[in-house]
Amino acid sequence: HHPQTNGKVERVNQSLVTRLKCKVNSTSTKVPWTKLLESVTNEYNLTPHSITKYPPAYLLLGTLPYDSPIGQNSYYEPVNEARNLALQRTMDYHNKNKIRYDARFVHKKFNPGDLVVYEEFHYPNTRKLSPPFSDPYEIITYLYLSL
Repeated sequence: HHPQTNGKVERVNQSLVTRLKCKVNSTSTKVPWTKLLESVTNEYNLTPHSITKYPPAYLLLGTLPYDSPIGQNSYYEPVNEARNLALQRTMDYHNKNKIRYDARFVHKKFNPGDLVVYEEFHYPNTRKLSPPFSDPYEIITYLYLSL
């Protein structure tokens, strides 16, 4: 399991670490973070998300731990409706971000014979004095990709 390969997992981990830091540093007696992890995770799962407006626990389980088993949940819509609303809000947020990204993106068409370079920052032996870009490569043919 590599959380760094999954942006959503990495973002949740970042939120949990931030909350853990606050809890660990707010107590006068130092409590190990392992003792606080369960409560911080529960707090995260029960806090409404800024985009969906629902707690993750409610969307996943369909109920909150503190709901009365007899009474109807008076805080949120029925879970199926809440999931649909959360999906719609997430898609709206995604579309707004896409519009913002597309406004800044400049599409460049490359033709055979053009020289191109690429950034070497993922190269394993990159050093401070290494060139930041590869040697130029000539484009031989143009492949049409339909996305």
